[in-house]
Formats: sequence, structure tokens, C-alpha cells
Amino acid sequence: MFWGAWVAQSVKRPTSAQVMISQSVSSSPMSGSVLTAWSLEPALDSLSPSLCPCPIHASLSPSLSLSLSLSQNAIVTPVMTYGQLEGLINKWSLDLEDQERYFLHQATQVNAWDRTLIENGEKITTLHGEVEKVKLDQKRLEQELDFILSQQKELEDLLTPLEEFVKDQNGAAYLQHEDADYKLAENIDAQLKRMAQDLKDIIENLNTFGSPADITDRLQQICKILNAHMDSLQWINENSGGSLFVHEGIHYYK
Repeated sequence: MFWGAWVAQSVKRPTSAQVMISQSVSSSPMSGSVLTAWSLEPALDSLSPSLCPCPIHASLSPSLSLSLSLSQNAIVTPVMTYGQLEGLINKWSLDLEDQERYFLHQATQVNAWDRTLIENGEKITTLHGEVEKVKLDQKRLEQELDFILSQQKELEDLLTPLEEFVKDQNGAAYLQHEDADYKLAENIDAQLKRMAQDLKDIIENLNTFGSPADITDRLQQICKILNAHMDSLQWINENSGGSLFVHEGIHYYK
């Protein structure tokens, strides 16, 4: 009877080993999924042969071995060999050399563009200076033309009363000198037309055969043309003065 009472008491009350196993299972991070060896080992080690005569380690060995194999597979890290590392380094070196060559090529192009811009800037500056000189020459020519127009107007003002006075005089001398003056005017007009045509031909030749690079030569030719024009206008002024002298002589002899 004493042995039966002890067995009933052992069945009703959990042993200390059972309590430790349940605590290990509940506190384990993998509770509810897999019971590992690390969670069972303290509890199993604490069991005494007198309390648990059955072979517990033998009955749980298949599940423990499966859990150990899964844990080992989960913590395996990839391993890189020296050959793989050397291959990656060589690849990166080749990529760096390609990028360096491309950068040097781009830098060379940028330097060439910079030199071209500097040269074009110098050409533009030179051309601007030449244009300013031409503007000054044009302004001087306009002033000379204004002076010639004022002289011509003054000459016309002097000739008008002389012509009116001569018209009042009916004589052969007046008709003779009038014809001479008319022929002289026709001759001067024809010469002016020829000079204008010559100037036009010269300008067309310059525009046809002139080179854009020879800017200085073209400016010199333009200056020569303008000087020739000024000489022609001075010649006209001198001939007009001679005609005035003739009219004054006619008036004196009348």
C-alpha cells in the first residue's frame, strides 16, 4: 500500500525535471515551432535516474539532430576566394582606366574649344577696331561732303545774279559764252558719269574677287577710292571757280 500511494503522488505532482523542461520550452525563442537541444539540455541533465528511469535522451535524438542541422545551415556565410577577389580588382582597374581615358579625351576637346574661342575673340576684337576706323572715315567723308555742298550753294548764289544780268544783255558774246558754258557742263557731267561707273566697277570687282581674310587690303582700297572721289570733287570745285572767273570777265568787258 505504501508503494501504491507513492506512485499516485508521483503521477499527480510534476517533478522538478518536468517543471524545468516546461520552463525551458516556454522561455525558448523558438517555442511553438522546434524544440532545440540547447533548451532541453539543462533540463535533461538535471534529471536523475531514480526519478526518470526511462531513456529520455534516446527517445528525443532524431528531433534534436534535425534542429542542429537547420541551425548550422542558417548561419553559413558565403566565402570569397583569393582568385575571385583578384578578378574583381582587375575588373575595377580596367573600368577606372577606361574612365580616365574618356576624361582625358573630353579634357582635350574642351582645351581645343577654349583655344578656338580665344582666337575667335581676338578676331572679333580686331574686326571691331577696323569697323570703328571705317566709321570715323565715313564721318570725315560726310563732313567733307557737307562742306562741298555748302560751297556749291554759295557758288550758285553768286552765279544766279550774274546769269540774270547776262540774260538782260542781248548780244552775240553772251550766246557764245553760254554755249561754251553749256558744253563745259556737259563735259563735266559725262566725266562724272564715267567716274561713277568706274567706282561701281571697282566695288563689284572687290566684292567678287576680294578675300574675307584680307581686311586691311580692302580698307586700303576703300580709302584710295574715297581719296579719288575727293580729288574729283576738288577738280569740280576748281572748274566751277574757272567758270565763275569767265562770267566775271564777261561782266567786266560789258
